[in-house]
Amino acid sequence: MEIKIQVPGSKSIANRAMILNALSGNKTILKNIPECEDTKYMEDGLKELKGNNPKLFTGNAGTATRFLTAYSTLLNKEIVIDGNKRMRERPIEALCKALNDLGAEVNTTNQCPPVKISSQKITGGEISLPGNISSQYISALLMIGPFTKKGITINIEQELCSQPYVDITIKLMQSYGLKIVNNNYAQFKVEPKSPSPPQTYTVESDCSSASYIGAYAALNPEKTVILKNIKKKSIQGDIKFIDYLKKMGCKIKESKENTTIKGPKTLKSLGKVDMNNTPDLVMTFAVLAAFTPGKTTISNISNLKIKETDRIDALKKQLKKLQVKVKTGYDFIEIEGKNKNKLIESLEKSKISIETYNDHRIAMAFGILTSIIPQLTVKNPNCVSKSYTTYWKDLKKLMK
Repeated sequence: MEIKIQVPGSKSIANRAMILNALSGNKTILKNIPECEDTKYMEDGLKELKGNNPKLFTGNAGTATRFLTAYSTLLNKEIVIDGNKRMRERPIEALCKALNDLGAEVNTTNQCPPVKISSQKITGGEISLPGNISSQYISALLMIGPFTKKGITINIEQELCSQPYVDITIKLMQSYGLKIVNNNYAQFKVEPKSPSPPQTYTVESDCSSASYIGAYAALNPEKTVILKNIKKKSIQGDIKFIDYLKKMGCKIKESKENTTIKGPKTLKSLGKVDMNNTPDLVMTFAVLAAFTPGKTTISNISNLKIKETDRIDALKKQLKKLQVKVKTGYDFIEIEGKNKNKLIESLEKSKISIETYNDHRIAMAFGILTSIIPQLTVKNPNCVSKSYTTYWKDLKKLMK
């Protein structure tokens, strides 16, 4: 049985495209922008910035908060950017310090939002920035670099996490005719330059969201799932989910426009895998690991602690409800998986309630299990609207 699913556009690409479009005079028609909370906060924030003394609310949207903070330093306005309770716990001090070193005046409360930006305009220059906290800081600075007086040079201290997301930023900037010199991810240089915006730009379907549909296929081998608009030559780092599924025994067919996935009878373990470059896939493959005989260790993921929730801790607590052994540390999670059919049988009569911590990725990763564990429920299911508003509708289509 074949089922076709088209996941929404990538919010990561969309939010970058919206910032670059605003910086370039809104001359590009943006297509396939996903309707979700993160893009709505970005869209609303950019509209609010057109007024006097703007006060922005960005909920728990990390990209919107960080990108709009950097963008605001170009505007000669007094601006306040605030978020919800969790956003007020997520660090932004390293970005604010970098902006101040580049000539802006930005202040935070306890190193987290709310952020206050003065009317002192950023000028540019050279700075050093830790690469192991959030790649969003680097992306935020790169995008405003060409629009500063001096340009921006960023020297990266420590290992750069989530490198593919910086690659997305660079590719988007190139689409707008902007040049970035990348010295082996240890230094980035952006010279002042006027953009050449494209007439239209179509946002790719989201690979992070597609990974949950791929995981469904992996757990339900009697069905073949076709992911529309998920392409081999994606600019998203999370297209790596295809390689991970292949390694676990899934049969994959890739064409120019679509990807077809069929699960195996028995899933194979990923063994030891470094997911520093694909942190948004950790939740998907940690859940799959529970139904895979043997040990799976996902490492180099310390930045998951400062996401919508502490995702390492959240995974540990919820995976234990599936009666599997889980061990965690500062930057890893280790799951002792079981045979899928035996584990499903042992959980058949168990009433399992998954706590999501208002985190869309926790909800979606565990949500796929409702297809194989009838008694499993997911609390606060609507939190998926942060990135994939039609998730439950698509899951229902798969389960028919």
